[in-house]
Amino acid sequence: MEQYLSRRESGFRSWGDENFVMRRVYTSMNMFNSYHANLRPDEAGRHTGAIFNLEFNADGNVLVAATERKCVLVFDAITQKEIVKVPDAHTDSVNCIKFFDDRLFATGSDDFTVALWDLRNMREKLRVLHGHSNWVKNIEYSSKDKLLVSSGFDGSIFTWDIASHTEQGLISQRVFHASGLMRCRISPTGDKLVLCTSGGYIMIIHHLDLTTLHKDLSGFRPGIYRLMQLGDQYIPQAAKYDHVFSRRQKKNRVELVTDFPEHNDAEMIMALQIHPHCRCMLTRNVSCDEQSEWTCIHDINEEAPTADAEIEEEVVVPKLKRRHPSSTSGRAATASETAPATAPEGSVSQDGLPTRPTRRFTRGGLQVFRYNPTAGRGVSAAYARHLHERPESFIPDIWAAEVTVQERATRQIRAREANNQAAAAVAASQRQTTASLPSSEDTDPERSSTSSGGSIGVTNNGTTVRVDIGPRRLVPFMATMAPELKSNDHSILVNAKKLLYYASETNTKPGFIKEPGFSADGRIICSPYGNGVRLLGYSADCCDYPSYKTFEEVKQSPRQLVELAHITEHQDVVLCAKFSPREPLLVTGCNSGEVTWYRPNL
Repeated sequence: MEQYLSRRESGFRSWGDENFVMRRVYTSMNMFNSYHANLRPDEAGRHTGAIFNLEFNADGNVLVAATERKCVLVFDAITQKEIVKVPDAHTDSVNCIKFFDDRLFATGSDDFTVALWDLRNMREKLRVLHGHSNWVKNIEYSSKDKLLVSSGFDGSIFTWDIASHTEQGLISQRVFHASGLMRCRISPTGDKLVLCTSGGYIMIIHHLDLTTLHKDLSGFRPGIYRLMQLGDQYIPQAAKYDHVFSRRQKKNRVELVTDFPEHNDAEMIMALQIHPHCRCMLTRNVSCDEQSEWTCIHDINEEAPTADAEIEEEVVVPKLKRRHPSSTSGRAATASETAPATAPEGSVSQDGLPTRPTRRFTRGGLQVFRYNPTAGRGVSAAYARHLHERPESFIPDIWAAEVTVQERATRQIRAREANNQAAAAVAASQRQTTASLPSSEDTDPERSSTSSGGSIGVTNNGTTVRVDIGPRRLVPFMATMAPELKSNDHSILVNAKKLLYYASETNTKPGFIKEPGFSADGRIICSPYGNGVRLLGYSADCCDYPSYKTFEEVKQSPRQLVELAHITEHQDVVLCAKFSPREPLLVTGCNSGEVTWYRPNL
C-alpha cells in the first residue's frame, strides 16, 4: 500500500498496482455496525418485517430501506442512524425504491401503487400514482426523457411525467407489456431498457426512446417470439415483428438474450442490475428444477455488424443472423432452450381461482406442458408473496401462439394431402410400408386422448396439443410441432451469445428474491449467499472490466466469477445487498429485518 501511494505521489500509475490496492480494499470488508428494525417496534408494537430493498441517493449520504410490512426506513449513511421511520408508507409490502434527485424518491408496493416522497417532509406523500393492476416491483428514472418508469407483475411498463400536474394526476402512458415480466432497468446513459422475465429470457431495447416506445413496439409480444424460437416453428403472428430486431430499426431496437451456463436451465430471472458504466448486465435466476440459483453476467451492448449481416440488411425484408428450421428437425429443445413451465405457487387467476404449477416433459422429441392439479398445497406466505412471478396474462399469449400453429399445421396437412392424391399411383408401396408401422399414439400412453391426471391429449396427424382441465376452465399449453410439420420456407432468428461470467449460488430459502448489485467502480458484484454475502470479481487480482481482447476470449468461453470474500453476519437469509455510489461502503438487509454495514479494515 505504501509503495502504491509513493508511486502515485511521484506521478506514476500502474494498473497492476491499482488492482492490488482494490483487492486489498474489497477483501478486507468487515461488518462495523448493524440495525435490527424488528427490535425497535413502533408505538403500536408493529415490526417492519424483512428488508426487501436498499437504495442510496446520488451523494451516498442517505440510505432508504423498503420493508415487508408497509414501512419505509431512512438512514444517515454517515452515522448509520435511523432518521425517519414511516410505518404506513403503503397499505401492503414495499418492494422497491428509486431516487430521481438528491431529495425526491419513489417507492413501489404490493398495493399496486407508486408513491412519491420528499426527504424534507416524510410525514406525507407528495403523490400516489395509480395504474398498475398487480404488484409494483421496479421503478426507474430516465434523466434523458425526464420520465419515471415503473413495472409490475401485471406485465406493464408505465411512464410518468413527474413534471406534469393535472386534476387527474400525472400524465402517464403504458408503453409496453411483456408476459411474465419480473424487472426492468434503464442504463445509466438512458439509451437502453432491459427486461428480465419468468420465461427464461432477457430482452434488451437498444437506442431507447420512451416517447415512441409504445408506437415502435406496438403489438410485439416477446413471449410468443420466444416460443417460436424454442419450437423452431414459424408463427406468422410472431414473425411479422422481425423488423424490431433489424439494424434498420433506428430507435427501440430489440435483442433477446437466452444463453446461460451449461448446467443452468434458467427459468425465472428474479433480479437484474446494469453495470455503472453500462458495460454489462447482472442477473440472478432460478433453474427450472427450482433446486439451484445462478448469478450471470451478460454483455449488454449491440453486436458488431459482420460482413454477412451487412449484406443481409440490403434485402427487402431484413433478416439478421438466422437458422433454417429444417436444420434442427427432429431435435428436442435443449436444456438451455426450454420454454417456461412453472406457474407461480399461490398465484391467482383472472377468474379468482388459485393456479397450480405446471411441469414439462419431453417424449419422443415432443415437448408438452402438463398441468399439476395436486401441487401448490401448503404454500408458505413468504413463497406466495415473493414468487408470484408468472401473471396469468401469460396464458392468452400461449393460447394465441398455439392457435396460430394449429392453423398453419392444418394448411400444411391439406396441401400435403393434395400432393399425396396426385402421386397416389406412384407411392402405393410406400404408403403400405408406412401403414404397417405403429403410430406414436398407440405406443405412448401419455399422448392418448383420455390420459390420466386431469388432462386430455388431442392428436391430429402428428400434432399433439395437451389441454389440461382445471377448475371451471381449460388451460391450454403449447407443444412443439412434429418434425414433418416444420416450416421449410421460413427462417427463424437465432439469438447472439452474450454470456460472459457466471457463478452458482446457494438455494437457501427458495422463493425469496435475492437482489445482487455492483460496486461503484463496477469491479465487484455483491451477491446474497445464504445468511451472508459474497464479493465476486472477474479475476483473482480484482481487475476492472476486461479489455477488448480479453472480452472476446471470455465471450467465446464464459468464465466463472471468482470469490474474493464471503462475509456471514446475519442470523437469517440475506435478501438484498447494495454498495454506496461514493465509497467502498456495503449494506445488506435480511429476512429478519436486520440492516448491516461493512467497510474496509485496512
